[in-house]
Amino acid sequence: MKKSFNTRLIEITRASCHLFFTLFVFTVSCFAQQKPDSVNNPKWIEKVNSNKTVKKLLGTITREPEADQPSFHVKSEDAYLKYEGKIIRRILIQRIGFEKTVLDTARNLQSFISRAANKLHTNTREFVIRNNLFVREGKPLNPYRVADNERTLRNLDFVMDARIFVKPISKNPDSVDLVVVTRDVFSLGGSFSPDIPTKYKLSIQDVNFGGMGQRIQFGQVFDMNRTPRYSYETFYQLNNINGSFIDVSAGYTNLNNGISLGNENERSVYFKLSRALYQPFTRIAGAVEFSDNISRNVYREPDSTFSQYRYNIQDYWLGYSFGYRKLPQNLKENRNRKFIALRGFEQRFLNSTHNDLTESDRYAYRDRVSLLAQLTFFRQDFYKTQYVVGFGRTEDIPYGYRISFTTGWERELGNKRPYLGSELYYNKVLPTGTILTYNVKLASFWKGKRPEDGLLSFNFTRYSKIYRVGRMILRHQLQSGYAALFNQNVKRGVDIRDINGVVGFMPDSLVGLQRVTMSQETTVFTPWKLLGFRLAPIARVDLALIKRNTGLLRERNFFPGLSLGLRARNENLIFNTIEARLFYYPKTVERVDHFRFNITTNFRIKYPTNLVNKPATVFP
Repeated sequence: MKKSFNTRLIEITRASCHLFFTLFVFTVSCFAQQKPDSVNNPKWIEKVNSNKTVKKLLGTITREPEADQPSFHVKSEDAYLKYEGKIIRRILIQRIGFEKTVLDTARNLQSFISRAANKLHTNTREFVIRNNLFVREGKPLNPYRVADNERTLRNLDFVMDARIFVKPISKNPDSVDLVVVTRDVFSLGGSFSPDIPTKYKLSIQDVNFGGMGQRIQFGQVFDMNRTPRYSYETFYQLNNINGSFIDVSAGYTNLNNGISLGNENERSVYFKLSRALYQPFTRIAGAVEFSDNISRNVYREPDSTFSQYRYNIQDYWLGYSFGYRKLPQNLKENRNRKFIALRGFEQRFLNSTHNDLTESDRYAYRDRVSLLAQLTFFRQDFYKTQYVVGFGRTEDIPYGYRISFTTGWERELGNKRPYLGSELYYNKVLPTGTILTYNVKLASFWKGKRPEDGLLSFNFTRYSKIYRVGRMILRHQLQSGYAALFNQNVKRGVDIRDINGVVGFMPDSLVGLQRVTMSQETTVFTPWKLLGFRLAPIARVDLALIKRNTGLLRERNFFPGLSLGLRARNENLIFNTIEARLFYYPKTVERVDHFRFNITTNFRIKYPTNLVNKPATVFP
């Protein structure tokens, strides 16, 4: 059923209030900004700046100092190559406040906001930083491992940026000291969504509680239309237990923020213990994950329409990296690695009552068990750059390859079948800063000697080099892809929903056997800030073809999409990107309008840097 204009207006107003509250509460994020040079300003600006009230108001919108925007595009290990083989005498830790930058710690950009933020925030404890180091004192300096360690520090949720500097020792030229410099994000965060007097939603979190690398989150909702009216959720995560690089997390939610496979409001209890392959020479990686989930009829739906169900998910995997050897007569290591992993997964519905199952419901409310083994050959090194998907912070972009072969067995919807699959991932960074990514997948289940639910897909992504227009920075992103499902039996067909084809396009039943997609997006990173949030307009065009019952190249199979939007992000905060976007679809299907407006206040966007992935089929 289409929503009325008033209903849409109310939804937009609520989202806008949420966005405004987030921006307003965290003005403390306007860290360390230089004052404008009045000598170069016109006289009318000088007069305005002399008014204290107006000056405070204008202080919320400022240009970012040029010195805070170093544009670099270098291999991560380049800075350390000339010190290769020298003995690391000492490792010193320097944690800086919000008034400094990791590239120039002598620079002091004091402001009222930065001073207030330093008082409210507890810097990461030194032992937490040392726990996340795997380079050691007394060992020869390996340029690649120092670069890997610097990148690992930057990947921590509570660290905005990190650098490892080498300090030569004049009296002992065969030794060096390492200086590890880190700058935190402002770890406190929250949101408030009022709908007075019937409803409000509140959440608070600290991703670095007490500076000890622990994440604590609490959320609550009061809603007169719910039963019970008050509900809550809580989450806890401990990063890197005692230097083991093992993370542990646990949570409870009655607000439908868990895995939530079904369509109803779900209560979820979950636990996870994990260790990533955080650098190529890590030996062991894996995870253990449990969750218990049950639907709750909190909005008092009739029994004839409410789906009552409960399901458990268990997921175990363990991998081992091998293939290490030093090249003859050289301290440089062979970075080509091998990784073997095993995984067991079970999704089991303990009880269920489903009414009028749709095609998509059939794949949501299903038992599934899989046992998989995977062999991966990979080499991944990194460039340091900026303005790919971030707003000026240092980004680590991989280059290299990953080839995976997966085999195993899966039981789903009464079918018990063996599986064979392969994947090639190749990333290349050109000297200009252009980034090219190729991804090819070929996989199939088997029934006897006959392949079933086979999938062939190819995807290509290109991020252009940086273009500068005055003080603005532009990047273009081009994506194209092809996917074909053959001998379909159990698996759902391919679709063009959202990131699979046309962004924001969400039809329920538009599935087929082939798709072709192409997208072009331009992001403009402006020098302006609003309440400390950088602003970046975006424009995107999506084109998609999907084969249903007839041939692929038919007009009825063509679906374009256009969108304009604005992204806002403060890299000093724990918040993800905020995005407001207007969509237009010239051609629509059932339950999809030509125009759509959406505000996302927790938009997750990050360039993928995984060295390996856990064993999985190519199907969700």
